Amino acid sequence: MEHVKAMLDAIRRHLPGAAMKDLVASKPLSVNGQHVLVLSEFSIGFGAGGGSGDGGKATTKGTGGAGGGGAKASPVAVLVVEQGKVRLERIGG
Repeated sequence: MEHVKAMLDAIRRHLPGAAMKDLVASKPLSVNGQHVLVLSEFSIGFGAGGGSGDGGKATTKGTGGAGGGGAKASPVAVLVVEQGKVRLERIGG
């Protein structure tokens, strides 16, 4: 169990420097005087667990731990700049 606690502590120490805001803008795409930026929501998650025990038999012992993480970016809107005007086009519902 101590190794799981150490892993979670390490993630907590490094996450603030690695975490982004919850909205990310792409690099602008430009064609014929029209500029487009894709706006995306960004989320990140981590989890970990561990266990130990004895299976009730003299030859059985147990210990274990695991961790994982994931990130997701979903486009939510497109910002269009055309002829000096800006408009926001939503993506999806």
